[in-house]
Amino acid sequence: MTLTFAAQHLSYFMAIYLFAYSYVLGLKISDSSKPVRGFTFILSVVMGFVFSGFTYVFI
Repeated sequence: MTLTFAAQHLSYFMAIYLFAYSYVLGLKISDSSKPVRGFTFILSVVMGFVFSGFTYVFI
């Protein structure tokens, strides 16, 4: 297994994990009636896009 193959799979799974995590956080935020902090949601969405870009780079 080469290093680029491992990096591609790692970035692919990280992108999937981060998008799923941001989806769950979005559901929690939308259900809350109190003021919420959206920094974790925004950071996970942005990093999901970054890792999906890394997946494209390692093809």
